[in-house]
Parts: sequence; structure tokens; C-alpha cells
Amino acid sequence: MAHTPLAPLSAGIVVATLLALVAPAAGSSNWTLALNTGSKAEAQAQPGPSPPGGVSDACVSSSGRTVTVSWNAVADASSYTIFKSTTSSSSGFSSTKTGETATSWTSGTLAADNYWFTVEALVGTKWVSVQSAATGETTIATSGTECQQP
Repeated sequence: MAHTPLAPLSAGIVVATLLALVAPAAGSSNWTLALNTGSKAEAQAQPGPSPPGGVSDACVSSSGRTVTVSWNAVADASSYTIFKSTTSSSSGFSSTKTGETATSWTSGTLAADNYWFTVEALVGTKWVSVQSAATGETTIATSGTECQQP
């Protein structure tokens, strides 16, 4: 069987079709599809960056209402986003700090509730990891030892 070269418009349609077929499902890992110049419409997918590991949180003091979240650096990360949940360790997360360039972050004063934190890494301007595993539960009480960790 002879191979027929693709016309430029056909190559664009093939790339668009590949993009639609390779798009990740919601909640799955981030993938980037790249098409190199002169590749004759041969595409290559690469996985996104790994999420930060070693994510933990610690009470700044037992009588306070602030926590410090720490994590291991991700290679080539330009910044990190910290998420918090008052629902559970697996749902209800919302962004609480974006653009953090260090590998730790200290919260402001937290309201009485139970908290879990996750972190994601941003590499460059478009590569984002999935969120890390959640920290253990931290409880901010209304009186006594205000910041508690099991």
C-alpha cells in the first residue's frame, strides 16, 4: 500500500482530531500534545509534572489558629498553589494561595473547623501537576488548645 502525503489542511485536521482523542478525562493527569516543526504530523504526548510529595501541615502553636503547610520541591516548578478543604481529605478543596514560590506557606487566622490541605506545582506558565495527597486533619477549636492535630 502506497502512502499518500497529507496536504497542509489535512495535517491540521489530523492534529485537531488527535487533540480531541488525547484530551484527558476530568480529574485525570495533565497531558500536553506537541507537534514539532518538520514532524509531518507526528505527535508526541508527554506527562505533566508530578505533584509535590511529602505534604504536611503543623500548628504554628497549640494556642494559635494558624498552620504551616510544607512540601518537597518539584523539579523546575515556578510556583505552587495551596488548596484547603473543610469537608474531607478527598473533596471540597478550593484554592487558598496561588503563586507561592517557597516550599512552605503559613495560613492566616483560621476559623474554628477541620482542615485538610493539598498542593499543586506550576512548571513554566502552562504545566500544572495534579493536586498532592491531602495532609492529615487539623482541627481549629473555639477554645482551649485551639490548633489540634491527631
